[in-house]
Amino acid sequence: MPDDAGAPSRRIDALDVVRGFALCGILLVNVPPLIDLPSAVEGGTVNPVRLALDLFVQERFFPIFCLLFGVGFGLMWLIAAQRSARPRLALLRRFGVLFVLGLLHQFVHPGEALLPYALAGIVFLLPVTWVRGRAGVIVPLVLGVVLLGAGLADAGSAELIPGLFLIGFGAGRSGRMSRIVNAIPGVALVAALTWVAALIVLVTIDVRTLRDELSPPLGLTLATAYVATLLLLLHTPVAPALRATLAPLGRMALTNYLGATAIILALRPVMPELGIAGADQDSWLRMIALCVAILVVQSVASTLWLRRFGQGPLEAAWRVATWGRQGSASRVDARRTTTGSPA
Repeated sequence: MPDDAGAPSRRIDALDVVRGFALCGILLVNVPPLIDLPSAVEGGTVNPVRLALDLFVQERFFPIFCLLFGVGFGLMWLIAAQRSARPRLALLRRFGVLFVLGLLHQFVHPGEALLPYALAGIVFLLPVTWVRGRAGVIVPLVLGVVLLGAGLADAGSAELIPGLFLIGFGAGRSGRMSRIVNAIPGVALVAALTWVAALIVLVTIDVRTLRDELSPPLGLTLATAYVATLLLLLHTPVAPALRATLAPLGRMALTNYLGATAIILALRPVMPELGIAGADQDSWLRMIALCVAILVVQSVASTLWLRRFGQGPLEAAWRVATWGRQGSASRVDARRTTTGSPA
């Protein structure tokens, strides 16, 4: 990854950990619609497990992915001119590959993230690469905040994507991501403020009838609290365990994201035999257990794969499609640098 001066350096492993963490939440969100899992029991009684997922998972992890997506492309832009004589064309190719993958993924998983990510990247991220100097950081940050505010005012989750993309892009392009994620006092303050704000909302409203206009800001607040807390945990004794389990997932986010869909669709015919078919609490708990099992398998498989190849298979193909074979990284370089991810 580019360091604070913009030169190639070691990866910022905290971003991989956060990306892997976000992937865990996204899987919990994606599985129920993929297997048509009912959300309410007979008579419309609210399933407490589903309610907990609605409060703490649904729309709480996609903002993390959006921000990291922008950060990844901001970091990529720092080294793009060194890798290609036509860096914007390389960026466009990268979005193009993502568009094709997203389009194909839509056929089996309508509403998936890759297609809108690719479109938003072309519309919002590509133009700001023409802004030079310090303005190249300030403009996307300011524009991102404005668009994020507009998205929150419109009470739409999808409307948050452009703003989060631009904020992430500006932060990544600043070359200061390593300092940002390791600024412990600031991160601790953000964690405290966002947890307090989220808890105030949760204890002052009827969570069973959470209004649509509250869901996006609450989701963004909890997403920020999750990330800030995770960054703080990376400076505690549990950090090695977090890096060992979550970083491999994050480094192979594209492969694992699409791979999880393939696994779920392959298991879909046997879901009734697994006891995952009804709207009852036990069915939803088994669904969560299945997600945990998939993530454990993916974490182990990713760790073993990365020891041998340095990049996931789809990540490596995406890299070649972006830069061409001459510009693609070797195994050693793949361990040391990053060009962004779908997260």
